[in-house]
Amino acid sequence: MKNRILFIILIFSSLSFFSFGENKTSFNLFGNGETFRLDVVTDSVLFGAGLTLNGTSLIIDKTATQKTPAFPYNIDDVNAFDRMMAFQYSGTLHKISTVSCVAGILTPALLAFTTDTSEWFTIAAMYTETFLLTNGIKELTKALVFRPRPYMYFDGYPQKKIDEGDWEDSFFSGHTAHAFSGAAFTSFVFAKYYPDSPWRYAVTAGTFALAAATGIMRVAGGNHFVTDVLVGAAVGTACGILVPYLHTLTAGSPKGDSSSSALSAQITPLGVSFSVKL
Repeated sequence: MKNRILFIILIFSSLSFFSFGENKTSFNLFGNGETFRLDVVTDSVLFGAGLTLNGTSLIIDKTATQKTPAFPYNIDDVNAFDRMMAFQYSGTLHKISTVSCVAGILTPALLAFTTDTSEWFTIAAMYTETFLLTNGIKELTKALVFRPRPYMYFDGYPQKKIDEGDWEDSFFSGHTAHAFSGAAFTSFVFAKYYPDSPWRYAVTAGTFALAAATGIMRVAGGNHFVTDVLVGAAVGTACGILVPYLHTLTAGSPKGDSSSSALSAQITPLGVSFSVKL
């Protein structure tokens, strides 16, 4: 599941903001820079940090010895707060929450219907960095923190999850983190582009409602404790806001600045061409 989600989002971030049709599409690749601006230093640090976090977690995961469940697990050993809302495994809720998670990851695609084509590459780049950071923090934490999932304390646990070693990765909820990351990113970016639009409230409410539903189902389905979901929501929201916010710090340079208009791209069904204005 981890690899599939990563593959989906990388493809989405690279291609979803480009529209293909019978007619070629031409646009300024980096937008006008008035709202968000890509910056060599900022983007190198963010992208590099994301790759480093993911790479480190992958190395740890591949070199670690897979643990064997120490049955029986006693629910009374869990803290009182989490114990109140610990449930047995539900395959149905697991599948539905995975679908809602993917939907949450894809919510930034809504921005393609509201923003100018010149901004699409900038949005895609920022969201790729957001995803990599969210996923990297989540994966590294799971690799370092041992916590059995709630379903391990009940009968009816999924043997397949145990065989895969997923049973010990309760902290923290990756589904919730990604759903909230997508919600926060979409809401923040939309609000920055359209600060006076009444639709910004609907966008925020809708995307965060989907993210919250994902978190609730992760708890109800026995995959996570409440604290796993709360931390996942906090991490996802922080990444979803921090990355685009950092790109506002260098935005708003004069229109005459050549850095915002030097590179443009032209897309056709046959390929992509780039042009540089000197």
